[in-house]
Amino acid sequence: MVIIGFSDKTSLPVVRMICGRLKHCVIITQHNKNFVLHQFVKHHNVAQIAISSRGIAQLESCGWVFIYLDCSDVELRNNAWTCVGFVKRAIGIKNIWIQTPNSLYKYLNKNLT
Repeated sequence: MVIIGFSDKTSLPVVRMICGRLKHCVIITQHNKNFVLHQFVKHHNVAQIAISSRGIAQLESCGWVFIYLDCSDVELRNNAWTCVGFVKRAIGIKNIWIQTPNSLYKYLNKNLT
């Protein structure tokens, strides 16, 4: 199982202007009963953060939106330029028109859930 998380908060002024309602996305993978949040920081830098199901519930109460996918083969190479590019590459989306977290969220809601 893979969880894609979306946040409406950011500290980058350019992202606030370009992106719509959602401004950041992460991918959460499950290993046995533990979860690992893969947060894109910058090109060739992805932070791996251990998180529990309680931590995911706390993020959800802070305004994060999650989409749960039954995706077994996830490719977590960190050579993307944006958080959206990282998530798209991880779950195998090749649509070039998806460039913002908002458009990725709409695509996943429409096509994969």
